[in-house]
Amino acid sequence: MFKRQPTDTQFIFFTLMLVLFMGIPTFQTLTQKEEVSGELVAMETSAVAAKRSPSSLPSSVVEVKPALASFTAYDLSCAKKSVSELTVSGPYVQFQGRNCLKNFKSGDVEIVNKSNGYTASIFTSGSNKYQTDLIQLQQGENEIAIRYRESSGKPVEVVVRVRSSKI
Repeated sequence: MFKRQPTDTQFIFFTLMLVLFMGIPTFQTLTQKEEVSGELVAMETSAVAAKRSPSSLPSSVVEVKPALASFTAYDLSCAKKSVSELTVSGPYVQFQGRNCLKNFKSGDVEIVNKSNGYTASIFTSGSNKYQTDLIQLQQGENEIAIRYRESSGKPVEVVVRVRSSKI
């Protein structure tokens, strides 16, 4: 009337048999050596190469430049903060320099491209040096604001106009 529940030993034995039943043929197919004739492989690869070409590329050759090849690095050290206009030939600019603040912390400086709203990430290197990531520019004039706080807590904003000619 009532059936007995299988024991743990019976369950393990059943699982072992299932693994062996499925595992041995799979292992044999993975380890056996199939002979492939070199003539057949050469014929298949030449036929595929003759028919296929990348569908996303036009038939004529197009030169593609990576984004990192067309950016301008500019030094914004304390002595150079008087520069208010800069012309670049690529779609990106990267700023680096020394901060004029004492006890520089990464949150003390913010660099924003007001023309497109891009806020640059700032990476500190050393005690008072920093570098930004690539700041994306739009064609024409871009207003880039460099905001920081003096030791007295007074906010200061310096605007650098960057003209990008080739995007």
